[in-house]
Amino acid sequence: MPDFSELASYLKAQIDLDSDQLYSDEPWSWSPQPAQPVVQFTPPKPAPNFAPSAPRFSSAPASQPKPRPAYTPAAKIIIPESAKSAVPSAYESAGTLEEFYNLVSTEKLYAKNSFVKGEGNLNKPRLLLVVYSPLPKYLENGYAKSDVGEMVARMFAGLNIRPEEIGVTYFCKKQVSRIVLPQVALVFKKMLEKEVSLIAPQTVIFFGDKLLKQALSQNNVKVVDFGGKPLEFAKTQATALIDPEEMLTNRQLKLVTWKIQIPKCGFFG
Repeated sequence: MPDFSELASYLKAQIDLDSDQLYSDEPWSWSPQPAQPVVQFTPPKPAPNFAPSAPRFSSAPASQPKPRPAYTPAAKIIIPESAKSAVPSAYESAGTLEEFYNLVSTEKLYAKNSFVKGEGNLNKPRLLLVVYSPLPKYLENGYAKSDVGEMVARMFAGLNIRPEEIGVTYFCKKQVSRIVLPQVALVFKKMLEKEVSLIAPQTVIFFGDKLLKQALSQNNVKVVDFGGKPLEFAKTQATALIDPEEMLTNRQLKLVTWKIQIPKCGFFG
């Protein structure tokens, strides 16, 4: 029976890395373990005039397998948040939210894309909800009238927060197909800090793991475990909750948000 012990040990090491990806420096293929030395017996030849010769034994040395090179994880590149441009961007001097949106929409990151502004109450709202990026269904009639927007409104209505007290904005104010690069995320974070300072909400709610990592700089945790912890963003109380898109299809995640994360932050009495 094949011996997969080496493969099992290798995969266990990958699990210990606590990653959702399998790292491998070469394609894996099974090769059988070398056989143990075999003792070969040669029967004596008949010799009528002599005593039978002693049996001859031979032992062929087995070739030793080459040691597998130890896996060394690639070094993680950490980009310091202090790596900022020495020349301030034009939007940093914006005195109103509308001026801010006009200036940000001309930045190179948005120049060739449809720019999406915030919606709802953007003048000192009780809550400012931050979504990673707009989905096509959000753009049809607005986030608040989408299936997830209506679900979120019902959830906060249970905390006596009316829809008129809620604003919504996007970390990436354009449609993206994947999480943006760390360098781009730093720029988006800086823009969001300015936007939050102009909107002046009472509380900022970030939705999902992407924002937990790129906006709140919590790199080694998952929102399902970390969500609800009181934080601060742009001098405003903030916390992260599970992405409503995930709650929409998983009732258990909705219960975790409602019964564990919301009470945990202590922002809602």
